Formats: sequence, structure tokens, C-alpha cells
Amino acid sequence: MPITTITNPDAAVEAARAFGERTGPLATLARGTVPQCFGRLRIRLADLRTDAIATVTTLGLSDEPDDPLERLGKRELSDITSRVAELKSWVETQQCQASVCECRADRLLRALLEDQDVDVQSGYRPADRNRQRRPVTLMAGYRSSTANGERPPYVLIDHRNNIAHAVRLHRGWRARLVKTGTVTQVYASPEYPETPVGLYHQDTRACAAAVAAALQH
Repeated sequence: MPITTITNPDAAVEAARAFGERTGPLATLARGTVPQCFGRLRIRLADLRTDAIATVTTLGLSDEPDDPLERLGKRELSDITSRVAELKSWVETQQCQASVCECRADRLLRALLEDQDVDVQSGYRPADRNRQRRPVTLMAGYRSSTANGERPPYVLIDHRNNIAHAVRLHRGWRARLVKTGTVTQVYASPEYPETPVGLYHQDTRACAAAVAAALQH
């Protein structure tokens, strides 16, 4: 990925205009409106990148590699991929306004834990057989049982309903350490389960730090 030259909203607006889209989050940004939630913009950029890579792969299957139109197409797609990467690198550093954010609330928590080399997977209710089932908990540091049947410690992180909710609906985290058959709370958000959404970012960082510390002991 190239080092981004986009360092401020004005540069991001100019970059969005280069895509020439008439509708959608890129078009909104191109008109000068920086979103309060960057979720839709992240998804659109990811789709553009996927489409560009797929098209390059298709062009590479041609029986005439010296076709000038094919070479031109590859150059144009390379330019698109670079523009997407530059804008995406800026978008990824932006913080959504929690009160309107539609991003999944566990997205930041997962990223923070993975940055600390903590493996994270989703947990579901055993009785939930619905294909559209939603994860009810995150299982941090979860490992399968050892040869003698012992399960290494792990942390369950949950929300009052499920973890697949939008940030704007978030009301806090609760984290519990599961170790040798005992369950110990290692973190609870302020006023959980009615934590003010404005605390989301600092609260989620505090939760990740507490979980990582619990797994290190």
C-alpha cells in the first residue's frame, strides 16, 4: 500500500472526486461532506478494491499478453487501486462520531485485542440454530482443551443483547475471565449496562487493556 498523501479532509474530498461517482458515500464526500460515520465509505472502498483486483486477474488470463488495450487497462486499474489505497488509508484513521456511528461496536475491540496478539472469535448461543444468528459474545484468548482435558484461561466479553450491534446503540462491555471452572469479572463499563455512548472509544480501549492484562497472568 502506498504512503498516503491525504492528510486532511480537503485532500480526501479531492481524492473522492477523482472516482467520478454520482451516488453513494464517495459521491457525498466528493461534494464536500465528510461523514460522521465512515462505515459506508469503508465498505465502498473495499468493494472497489475487490473489483479492481478481480478485473486485473481476468486480464491476466488473456492469450495475448502484448495486447496494447490490455496493457492500458492494467495501467488504469493500477491507478484506481492506488487511489483506493490512498483514500482507504486516510479513512481507516478517522474516528466516527459515536452517537451516529453504524459500524459494528465490536470492530474496534477486535482490532485493539489483535494488536496485542490476543486471538478473538465469536461465541453463539448453543440453542440458536438460525442461519442469521448473531454472536452474543467475544471469546478472547480461547483455546481448545489440552490433552489432559484442561482448558486454558480465556475471557468472555459481552453486551447486554449481542455484539453485532451498531456503535450508536452501544451501552457498554462486560468481560469475565474463565479459568479452571471459575468465572471472574475483569472489566465492566461505567454504568453498565447503560454506559453513555459518548464513552464508547475510551471505554472500549479500557476494556481491551483489561482483557489483555487478565490473559497475561
